[in-house]
Amino acid sequence: MEIGLPHVRTLVVVEKSSAKKSAPEELDETISYYLSSHHPRRAEFFAGLIRGHWGGCEIRNHWVRDALFEEDATRSRNLNLNGNLAILRGSLIALKAALAPHQSWPFIHELSSMKVSLPYNLVCKNLFK
Repeated sequence: MEIGLPHVRTLVVVEKSSAKKSAPEELDETISYYLSSHHPRRAEFFAGLIRGHWGGCEIRNHWVRDALFEEDATRSRNLNLNGNLAILRGSLIALKAALAPHQSWPFIHELSSMKVSLPYNLVCKNLFK
């Protein structure tokens, strides 16, 4: 079927069942759809790709934003402030990946609280010292 996406080779359908938090004896069923450029393969292959993608997003991005930068706890309703802070957080995540990929976020967070020049050096001088 021609859908206008030239590199799509496979439609992956994932059916998930999980216990509801409010009623553990009941199941909450969801269906997710993914488009892939890979040729059809075994389900385990696509399951690994999907888990890797979401695991990477959660660990490298969302967890850092939520746990370390406390992005979800912001109380400001100022859209400009929240947008600018989100840009700064994203920039710090990219700089850390480029300049100190071997260091953990908790280590950098603790080191930054002891050595206040570290965040400045990361942002302005692109140095991890």
